[in-house]
Amino acid sequence: MTEKIKIEITPNLEKCLEALKEAVQELPPGELKEKAEGALEYMSRTFKGEAQPNEGRSCFPGMIFIPGG
Repeated sequence: MTEKIKIEITPNLEKCLEALKEAVQELPPGELKEKAEGALEYMSRTFKGEAQPNEGRSCFPGMIFIPGG
């Protein structure tokens, strides 16, 4: 991504993040759970306003990539 995008973190987004955290806790140990935990950690840091690795241009090891539409 070459341009910065500002996303407002609404109460609904925060509730969705919490619901995802609860769902991930129920996953059995394994690769899917590790990827989901990595994605949640990334989202949590982003919601807190922390800078994304490489300005969001690439994912960190273990992070799943979800292509945009």
